[in-house]
Amino acid sequence: MIRNWWSPQKWASLWLLFFTTVFILWVPATGYRSIVGPKHILFLGASGIFLLGCIPALRRRPRLTKMEWLPFLFAGAFLVMALLSALNSQYTELVWWGNRRNEGFLTLAVYMLLFCAMALWGEMGKEQKIGLGITGIVTFVIVCLQFFQLNPLHLFPEDLRFHDRSLKYSGEYMGTIGNADLLSAFLTMATLFLLGTYAVEKKRSRFFCLIAGGASWMALLCSEVTAGPVAIGLSFGLLFPLCLYKGIAIDRMGEILGVLLLGVLGKSALGYAYDGTVLTTWLRWGMVQWLLAILTGLAFLAGIWLRPLKGKAFPKLTKILLIIALVAVLLVLAFLWFYSGENTALSGMSQLLHGNPPDTLGSSRIAIWKEAVKLGMEQPLLGGGPDTYQRRSEIIFTRELPDGTVRRTSVDAAHNEYLNLWVNVGFPAMIFYLALLGSVLLPALKNLNEGRLALLLAVLGYGFHALFGISQSVVSPVFYLLLGALACQNRRI
Repeated sequence: MIRNWWSPQKWASLWLLFFTTVFILWVPATGYRSIVGPKHILFLGASGIFLLGCIPALRRRPRLTKMEWLPFLFAGAFLVMALLSALNSQYTELVWWGNRRNEGFLTLAVYMLLFCAMALWGEMGKEQKIGLGITGIVTFVIVCLQFFQLNPLHLFPEDLRFHDRSLKYSGEYMGTIGNADLLSAFLTMATLFLLGTYAVEKKRSRFFCLIAGGASWMALLCSEVTAGPVAIGLSFGLLFPLCLYKGIAIDRMGEILGVLLLGVLGKSALGYAYDGTVLTTWLRWGMVQWLLAILTGLAFLAGIWLRPLKGKAFPKLTKILLIIALVAVLLVLAFLWFYSGENTALSGMSQLLHGNPPDTLGSSRIAIWKEAVKLGMEQPLLGGGPDTYQRRSEIIFTRELPDGTVRRTSVDAAHNEYLNLWVNVGFPAMIFYLALLGSVLLPALKNLNEGRLALLLAVLGYGFHALFGISQSVVSPVFYLLLGALACQNRRI
């Protein structure tokens, strides 16, 4: 009895449930005044208990083939390079524990160990799916209340609310995670995993996953972080042709598209203005909303039409659709290349295609990325040391507030996790990290089936989000746990 309860699979499942529920939803009594530090301590403590409990199970680890050992080897190589980077760094006071991001060598080591443990024994079972769904729904409720200037759980100080972002406080804070970019990363994973689970689940519990996935999607839209919807669009765009080619979950794609469009319709129909004191809202309905409403209805109708196609593969149709998609992409690129209008976003994209994007494009990410490449070239082999980006960056953003106060903000991350690794721990470490991702993702894509779909969507979503986002221990552990669970799933037929 005791031996069965302490099986490594059940132990891993217990902590996977903890990290996707309690860890994400827990907030300290100080709220946003001090949320990162306490959550980081919880991360280290919970991870330590979990990893210590895994030690006795190492004697019962599964046998791995040479190819299945690759992710572990790449994780180890990444850690070796990160360790050398820390030992070589001049910022000895930062590299072990970390700076503002708390991503020193200790945190990086825990990330890799979490991945390895889950790659051996991890699985997203029924309890974990329900737990993540509950987390998504609770987050949706909190985010919606905050969007309408309420203060659930007293997370904000009494004189601040969400829409005071960049006016009375730096950045944007929302949900039980705090930083809106990090919240977006979690909600991207939650939305994709829950909708992916609905796509393949046969039991009635799939409707809970659909509702929870829709709630997570709506919360993501309310956060107004563009990287999340972009990552979800890229993830579905990459996997849909593969699902169509293999006949996986085609009968549920209409409902999933309908839920996504319904969320976009709801957010686009909500007009609001904030004058620094009062939030004014109104119903905004015009041509765009009518078009979205029609597309939403057609998507749900398509869901009915697609039901008889369950399990059927369409390799020829997939090739035709890929050609159409390629032509559409080329037409869009051509439009942007020759665009000469006054729309700021379109003009910026046009300049990007011509090789001279404005530094302000993507919330000034172009300026940050240019400096990141420069910093990476300065110390390409070992970088400046884990979590030392802020010490090397010279960019300072200034903003004049309505009361005349000038707020100055430094940059502590590249806002691209891959560039961030290059700058901090060196180019070889970044290559080993990408190899780790590839060694898990490529087998999952090659052998895609219903059991892998939800996890693959979530991991891909975070990977795309990382192109524009930041890593921190309040969310990143969930990614490494899911990545490990996908690696474990890859060993199953």
